[in-house]
Amino acid sequence: MDPASLGIGVVSAVLQTYTAVTSAYDVYLSVRDFPSTYRELRTAFMVERYRLEQWGDQMLSGVQQKTVREPEHNMAMWKLFQAVFDAMWAAFQESNKTLEDYGHIVGVPESGDMSGQLAAKQSMQLSVTSPKKRSILGLAKTIKFVLRDKKKMEALVRELCHWNDSLDKMTSRLEQESARRRLRVRFSTGDVDELQLLQAAAALLRHQDLEKMASARTVIEKGYSNETPSQPPDGRIAQSDATVHSAESDFRLEMNQLDWHGLPFMTDQSRATATYRGEGIIVDWRLCRDDTWRRQNPKAFRQRTENLTRVLNSDLKALDVAVLHCIGYLDQSSTVTGYAFKAPPGVTPGQKPITLNQLLTKPSMKSSDVPDLGDRFELAKVLANTVFEILNIGWLHKNIRESSWPKEAVEDDNDLTPAEPKNVLFWPKKGTRDEWDLSKPYLVGFDISRPNQPGEMSEKPLADTDDDIYRHPNYRAAHSHPFLPSFDIYSLGIMLFEIGTWRNVGYQGAHRPSRPNLETHKSDPHFIEKVVMNGPVMDLKRHMGAKYRDAVMACLGGEFDAIWGSERTFGSREGRLQYFQAEVQRKVVDAIAVCSA
Repeated sequence: MDPASLGIGVVSAVLQTYTAVTSAYDVYLSVRDFPSTYRELRTAFMVERYRLEQWGDQMLSGVQQKTVREPEHNMAMWKLFQAVFDAMWAAFQESNKTLEDYGHIVGVPESGDMSGQLAAKQSMQLSVTSPKKRSILGLAKTIKFVLRDKKKMEALVRELCHWNDSLDKMTSRLEQESARRRLRVRFSTGDVDELQLLQAAAALLRHQDLEKMASARTVIEKGYSNETPSQPPDGRIAQSDATVHSAESDFRLEMNQLDWHGLPFMTDQSRATATYRGEGIIVDWRLCRDDTWRRQNPKAFRQRTENLTRVLNSDLKALDVAVLHCIGYLDQSSTVTGYAFKAPPGVTPGQKPITLNQLLTKPSMKSSDVPDLGDRFELAKVLANTVFEILNIGWLHKNIRESSWPKEAVEDDNDLTPAEPKNVLFWPKKGTRDEWDLSKPYLVGFDISRPNQPGEMSEKPLADTDDDIYRHPNYRAAHSHPFLPSFDIYSLGIMLFEIGTWRNVGYQGAHRPSRPNLETHKSDPHFIEKVVMNGPVMDLKRHMGAKYRDAVMACLGGEFDAIWGSERTFGSREGRLQYFQAEVQRKVVDAIAVCSA
């Protein structure tokens, strides 16, 4: 047999066995009367079925023709695929055989037309391996009995997970990371019951990222239901109707519990450092300049403060989310609230961070101060993934910015203290004093953030020319559009532009003669569209490459807004959000992830 014919035969056998395995999954998932105590196992099968499907979409569609053309180079890979699929099929068959040995077969599930399963059976019989393969229809006859033995179900789905892990390891690290993001998007939902099932299933299968995503979103969804038990149409909550979480004291801190480094700052958007139980703490103070919503909804505001603290107190490391660990909140007065965060591990108590804005606007900037291309790519990747994952757990940041240069910047390079702190922080690398670790940024500034729920309200920022540059044009005016997830992506796009050019988007510094000047009409809501999109953004190809430039243009060009304004039917608001997240992942997060120096 010539090599080409042999290649075609092996590929055909792999595809047939793959079809048989996916059909076996479908038989298990076709059972309608899963016992209530087994529902997390059905979710586990759904997770592993989706993992296999997306792996197949990626690997079995694109490489088939190449394998046929070059069988001698790819035969080992296809034989490895065959071995894994045979092992999966054997796992299903072993479960079936064990149950048949008990002699207790109780009928088929209510699955309707079995023609698709019979077709899969016929395809499976063409495979060249695995003796004594049993039919899918025979497998279906024992499904209800399978459900009586939870341990056997758990063992089966764990084994299938193991083989899916093996398939994933045949792909690159970047492909694996992208697949995990798609998995988290697919199973993110606002349904608390489904989230709890997902959390249990993910714990069973040791999918830590999926478990943490489900846990964080459960906190948000439960908090939202507590926050708005009887919300009127205009989004206001009567004080008598709002409820406060019974465990509020778990996160409430008193001012005298912290050992402050100097006087705590309690003015608008100020930041202070302290020590708490021997650890370095940074406090973001939140002074509400327009406290109308807070005064009208005091208990709802308190509940939201508690809920946000709970979310940021969660362990989000598995999601690669660059946020600090929140230990609690403080009330300095009725209008001033502070969120207390642990400093990163290894930071000396009292050691102050630097902001991205300070790095971008450093006085007497020299070419040597511009980070290497690889460092800027890594910074962009971390921030893009962080914003993406925050949206995926059902939260809106609403304040992603590194606004204008310090109004009173000090010329001493060792003391760049801005008049207002910004929202991306860095600490020095271990063992250094001022060598900032750009690979570990931390996003803060959650002061006006809220759950991504229809009708939800929170304070809107007052108009400020420097800050407004980072805000979507539809979210600047006094009567602006309700905040949408695409508005956070727009703000992210501006920060990605700044990282790529290593300049503040609104800065007009004399020490940047080699950079093109931007016009000064920063108060124009369409400043970015008129000035940045019509020129400077195109320079990103020269600085960062075409993929990076295209990702920034996707953020700023309005295409993600169109998803929320589209009349296209998505089935539900959750379906629209999943489509939005999938597009953001494809055009921004994954696109930047592959950039390298």
